[in-house]
Formats: sequence, structure tokens, C-alpha cells
Amino acid sequence: MSKVEREFLAARGDQLNQGNYQAPPFLPRKPIPNIGLERIDGERFFSPEFMRREWDRLWTKVWLLALRESELPDPGSYQLLDFGKESFLFVRGEDGVIRGFYNVCQHRGNILCQAQQGDATMFKCPYHGWEWNIDGTLRNVAHPNLYRQFDGGIPKDELGLTPVTVDTWGGWVWFTMNRLAAPLRDYLGELAVHLDTYELEKFQLVDYQTFEWAGNWKHAHDAFNESYHFEALHPEFTNITEGYDIPIELNGIHSRMLNFNATVSEVAAERDRLTPLRTKMMGIGAGMVPADYSGSAKNVHLEIIARKRAMQDDTYLPYRRMNDEQLAHQYHYTFFPNATFTQSAESCIVFRYRPHATDPNISYYDFFITAHNPPETPTPEYTHHVYRHDSLPDYAEAFRGTFDPVFTNVLKEDGSNMPTMQRGVQSDAFKGMILCEQEVRIRHFHQTIDRFLMGDVTIPPLATNA
Repeated sequence: MSKVEREFLAARGDQLNQGNYQAPPFLPRKPIPNIGLERIDGERFFSPEFMRREWDRLWTKVWLLALRESELPDPGSYQLLDFGKESFLFVRGEDGVIRGFYNVCQHRGNILCQAQQGDATMFKCPYHGWEWNIDGTLRNVAHPNLYRQFDGGIPKDELGLTPVTVDTWGGWVWFTMNRLAAPLRDYLGELAVHLDTYELEKFQLVDYQTFEWAGNWKHAHDAFNESYHFEALHPEFTNITEGYDIPIELNGIHSRMLNFNATVSEVAAERDRLTPLRTKMMGIGAGMVPADYSGSAKNVHLEIIARKRAMQDDTYLPYRRMNDEQLAHQYHYTFFPNATFTQSAESCIVFRYRPHATDPNISYYDFFITAHNPPETPTPEYTHHVYRHDSLPDYAEAFRGTFDPVFTNVLKEDGSNMPTMQRGVQSDAFKGMILCEQEVRIRHFHQTIDRFLMGDVTIPPLATNA
């Protein structure tokens, strides 16, 4: 057990609210399971054949994150999502139901809807004018008398837009191309129940930006699912969080870890002094901790927990439903294969990793910022952009003040590795990834991919922490 864990457990006591469900805490930590020590090959990051198998046996079998429900506020509101080789169309119907379709005209195969978002009463192909209703049914064929195939009547059922299965959880719209997929809640499993305590459906979407990176989508996933790299790549993080030897848990095909916030890492030479950076990033004098706080910098999280617990009955935030860890620290959950929730009581940043349509050397990293704002807060406005990694010198430019410059610099540092990782794994000298226990989520992730590619689509539980 680390120093920060001993300090946390010693101070926690028996403050947990009794009688309501709370997410199981990480501490005391469970042992990291032994799921092997073999190297992970590099070919999976650049092989076109591996990419094709991923599409056929992985992407078309799983549940995928699409968008926030709030982005389709009214009947006829629609949004497009490019995912791999497909374009998908999501639209709220006149009955209020959100539906998803392959965004393809059934006449000649044109992309049907070509505006990224908007409001529609129907969808009309710009090539020959065929029309579909917003529920996906065929509305009109231009000059049907010209088609001998329609002499006996237009086969409207056959010519409707091809649907994908859609469901919602946490205020998010999810979809799957797999007609035989288990229900969404069954797929998300126990970890979704944990996150229910945050009341995610009440969060507002504050910002959404996309970064096109010169690296495979799995590199992006791997970068954001371990904290072992904090000390080397993000040394400033050692002053405000603990990323060294953190608790990790595997849960079926999904996983989670705990990042300690408002503390100083054990790898730091000095952990007590309140430096300007520590004071700013821990919110001292501008948040939950008063300006006259005189305790140790490594114990700021304990002050935050005590103050939030004291006000749990007098706030719109669901502090009462949370365990002490959730009140101060970051619960980091990844739903296989490509949705990561970095969760605090007041905000949630969601990462989504998408493959390129044809090139395994390119991927898309989607960055959503959501916040649990007070009731009646006006809907935040943002403009979504797609940025190329090599054309964005300052990531702060992408967020217009919605993300602190300290964190945008961290994002820049993570993004800088994508092209060098992609180049390096293709070297004849690379023998495969050798992973430590703090990278067990990455091993678990790649093992899960391999099971899908071998045809195991029943998804039984994998190794889980004892």
C-alpha cells in the first residue's frame, strides 16, 4: 500500500453514507491479476489486414458511443458521425425516439445527408432527389414510372434506410451495427452502475473537439489508459496528482483506475509546500479549499472530502450518493473498445478513439467536456472542429478557455507521441511491447481485441481482479 493510500484510509473513517448505493471504492486496493507477460506485437498498429479484421470482427460487434442526447433536442434534429468506412445518421423522430441509420441512399449509394448537423422534415439525396422520412421510411422516388422494377409497386420496406440499433445511457446515445448484440446496459455492465451515482444524464456538453492524429487508434487508447507515463511525459502532474502505482481493476471486457487528485505524487522530492502551481491547480482560494488553508499540499484532497461531505444535503450535486474517493479523486473508466470516462463529481471528460476509413496509420481522437452545472443553466455553446496534430502548435486554441492551459499542454504532450509511436512500431528492431503491472489495462485491452478477432463474440468475463 502506498503512502497516499495509507494517508487516505487513515483519514476516511466511517463517513460513507449508509442506505444508498455507492460505487465500490478502490481502496483498499485489489491485487492486479496475472494475465500474462508476453509481448504485444507491433503489427497490429499498422497492418491493413489487421485493420480489416478489426472492422469485420470487432467494430461491427460492439456498442459504440455516438453523441449526447441533448444534441438532438427536437423532432427532426439530426447529427452525422463518421466511423471507419461508414457514415451514420442519428435523428430524433416525431415520436421523440432517437434512431440511427447508415447514411446511404438506397438508389445509387450516394451519401444521403451531407450536412454535419441540422433540423430536417425529411432527407433528400442531392444526386437524383429520392427522399426519406426522418423515421427512415421511403418517402418519394423521383419518377417511379421509369423503373420496370416498380411495375408491381414500390417495395418501400426494402428501400428504407438501413437502421442500426440505438439505446441511451448516462445522457449519451450509443449504437451498434450488431443486430444480435446484448442490450446496452448488459454490455456496459457493473461499471455503468458505478457511474450512475454521478447522474451523468444531468451533465451539459460544454465543448467537443476532434484531433486527427498520425497514429493508429490503439495508440491513442493506450496513451490514455495508464498513468505510468506521468512522471516522464507530464512532470507537472507530479505536483497535483498521483499517477505512480495507482489502483487498477479489470471488469469483464472493461476496466477502471483511480487517479488521486489534489495531492502531490510520491515521486516528488517535496510534498508539503503550497507552490503557485499547486495552489492554482488544487483550487485553493478559488474552489472548495479556502485561501487560508495551512495544511500540507499532499493532503488537500482530505480537506475537499470533508467540506463536500459536510454540504452533501445542501447541494444539487449528488455528493450523498458518492463514496469519499469520488468526492476528490478521478474515477477513470474505459468501456471496450473506445470510450473512456474521466469522472469527477462536477465534470466528466470523455475520450473516444475512432479508426480512419482506410489507413491504419491515422486515427481520430474525440474530446468531450461535460459539466454538472446548476439546474436551469443555459445550454453552453461551442463549435466543433477537426484539428490535424501537425497543424496545431497550441492545443489551448482548440478549447477557447474551456480547458485549463496546464491540461491542454498535457494533451499536446500525449498527442506528440502518436507519429513517433506509429513509426517506431514498424521498425524491424521492435520486438513487441513489454508491459508492467501499471500497464495491465493495455494488456487486457489487446487480449480482448485478440479474442474478438478469433471470433469470440459471446464476450464472457475475462480475468478480473480477485
